[in-house]
Amino acid sequence: LGVDRCLIVRTKGGDPQGPKSASIALARGLNLTEILERSQPVQHDKVLAFSALREAVKFEVTNPDLIRGVESTDLPGWNASFKGLRPGELTILSGATGCGKTTVISQMSLDFCKSGVSTLWGSFEIPNVRLATRMMSQFAKRDVSKVPGDIDYWSRKFEQLPMYFLKFHGSTNPDTVLETMRHAVYAYDVKHIIIDNLQFMMSMQAKGMDKYDAQDAAIATFRRFATDEAVHITVVAHLRKDQPAADVDINSIFGSAKVTQEADNVVILQRYGNSESKVRCLNVLKNRFDGTLGKIYISYNHDTLGFTEIPAPRKRKTTKIIKSAVRLSMADRLIAEAEAGGSFDNVIDEQGEELPPTSGDRSSSSLQ
Repeated sequence: LGVDRCLIVRTKGGDPQGPKSASIALARGLNLTEILERSQPVQHDKVLAFSALREAVKFEVTNPDLIRGVESTDLPGWNASFKGLRPGELTILSGATGCGKTTVISQMSLDFCKSGVSTLWGSFEIPNVRLATRMMSQFAKRDVSKVPGDIDYWSRKFEQLPMYFLKFHGSTNPDTVLETMRHAVYAYDVKHIIIDNLQFMMSMQAKGMDKYDAQDAAIATFRRFATDEAVHITVVAHLRKDQPAADVDINSIFGSAKVTQEADNVVILQRYGNSESKVRCLNVLKNRFDGTLGKIYISYNHDTLGFTEIPAPRKRKTTKIIKSAVRLSMADRLIAEAEAGGSFDNVIDEQGEELPPTSGDRSSSSLQ
C-alpha cells in the first residue's frame, strides 16, 4: 500500500494491559470503530508534532537569558540589537572598501573569544601574520609594535585564547574550506567561524555570470554548515561598486539576493560624516532572532587600534542669519521669517551674536 496510505492503530489505548491485537480487542468486547477512529498516519521523520517541541518551547520561554547567546563586552549596543552570539546562525557584515570591516570583526571575534568562544579565522584578504599582529594589539589595547619589549608577554597571553587561523589566502575552493572547517569544529570545538571575505575567497572560482551562481552556492553551503554543526558563521562581503554611499541598504551587498536571504543577520558598516571622520555606524538591517533593528555608533581609537561605542551623534541645527537692525518690528520679523523659510527660535546677527526672541505685546515688540 505504501507508507503514506497506512495508519497506525493502537489497540492498547495507552493501557499497558490493553489488547495487543484487534482479535483480542473484539474478544474483550471493545468498540473497534472507536479504536479505528483514533488511528493516526505514520509520522515522517522530518515532520514534528507540537508534542515533540513542547519542552524546548517551555525552556525558551522560561530561560530567555540562556538563549540570548554570548554577549559582547566591548559593544553593549550590539547586545541590545542582536541579544548575543548564537550557534546555528549566519551573519553577513558588509561595508565600503576601507571603512574598517576587518577591524570591527577582528575586535568582536576577539571579544567573544575572551569569553570562551572557540574561534576559527579565515582571512583570505589579509595575511595571517598581519591579522594576528593587529588582533594582539587590540587584545593588549595598545600598539605592541611600538613597545617591542612587551611582545613576548602579550604573545603568551594571546596564545592562551582559543583562537585558530585557516591557512588559506586569496582564491580557494569552498569545498576545501568547508572540509577544513568541519575538522576544526571536531578537533578544536570551534563555535565561531569568520570568512573575510567572500569575494576574495571566490575570486577566480568562476567567471562572468557564473560567479554569482558560485557565490550563491558558497553561501548556501555556509548556511547549511552553521545549522548542521551548531556554529555561528560571520561572512564579510563587499558592497556593490556602483552603489552611492547615501543610498546603501540591504540590497546594496554584492551578489544576488540569496546572500541576504540566507543570512540570519545583516549588518552594514557605514562612515558617519566626512571621509576623515573616525565615527562609524553599524546599521542592523536584518535580525531574524527577534527583529530588532537599529544603528550602533562607534569611534576608532588609534591608541587601542579598535572601536569604542559612542552615543548617537546629534544632528547640527541650522542657524538662520538675518541682518541686524536697531529695532525690528513684528511685521518686519514675520516678513524675514517667511523669506528665510521658517520661524526664528534662535536668531543671530551678522557678528554671530544671538538676538533675543520677541516678548510681551507682539504688536509692538522688537528685536535689538
